[in-house]
Amino acid sequence: MDLKLKGKCAIVTGAGSGIGKAIAAKLLEEGARVMMCGRDAAKLDDTVAALGAGDRVRRCIADVGNAGDVALLVQETVAAFGRLDVIVSNAGTHLRGRIEELPAEDVENHFRTKVLGPWELIRAGAPHMRAAGGGRIILIIGQAGKVPGRNVPGSAVVNAAQLALVKSVSDDLGRDGILVNAVCPSRIESPLSTSIDIDEERYLGRSLEQQESGWGDTVPLGRWGTAEDIANAVAFVASERASFMNGANIDVDGGHQRMIF
Repeated sequence: MDLKLKGKCAIVTGAGSGIGKAIAAKLLEEGARVMMCGRDAAKLDDTVAALGAGDRVRRCIADVGNAGDVALLVQETVAAFGRLDVIVSNAGTHLRGRIEELPAEDVENHFRTKVLGPWELIRAGAPHMRAAGGGRIILIIGQAGKVPGRNVPGSAVVNAAQLALVKSVSDDLGRDGILVNAVCPSRIESPLSTSIDIDEERYLGRSLEQQESGWGDTVPLGRWGTAEDIANAVAFVASERASFMNGANIDVDGGHQRMIF
C-alpha cells in the first residue's frame, strides 16, 4: 500500500531512541523527510548516522518544554525542507509514583513536556500546515490517561490532558485539513520498559528476564509489541489513507486495554 508520504516533511520529537527513533525510520522508509528532535546531541547524531538517509533526515537539539526551543525547531524544519506536513509529538516519559511520593514540581515538569510541548508545536506548526493545504498532528500518549491507577496519578492526569488536547484541537483544525489524532501504546518493548516497574513485579526479586517471560500473559496476542508496531500505526495515521480519521485515539497494545471506549 502506497501511503503517499513521499516528499512529506515531518518533525518527530523524542527521536533519539526507542519509539521516536522507530517512527522516524518508518517515515523515512516511506519517502518522507524528517527533522529528528531531542535533547541529547550525541544520541541524535548517532541515530541520524545509523539511519543513513542522507539529506532527508536532519536533527535539532531542543527541549519541547521550552517554548523558545519549540519555535526554533519549527523554524529550522521549514528552513531545511521548505514545508511542514506532519508533527509527531513523542517526547516525555512515564511518571510513576503514588501521590505522596510525587512533588508538584515533578508533575508540572511532566505536564510542560507532554502537554505544553505539543501545544506550542501546534501553535507554531499549524500556520505552515494551513498554508500547505493541510497536515497531520499525532500525539503518542501512554495508557495511564485511559486507565488511571494508584501508582500513576501523575501520568494519568497529564495523559488525560493530552487526550483532551487532541479532541479539542482536532475540532478546531479539522476544517483546515489538519487532522489531529493520538496513538496510544501499551506493553511495548523499548528502553523505557526496562526502567519502570510493571505491576510491581520488581519487588518480587525476580530478574528482568524472568519478569519479561510473564508480561505477555496479560496481552491477548501473548507477547509484547515493538517500537516498530507503533511506527507502523503512526505512518498510517500520518498518511493520505487516514484522511477521515480526526480526533481519534488508537490503541496499539495487542488488546491489553479492555475498555469499550
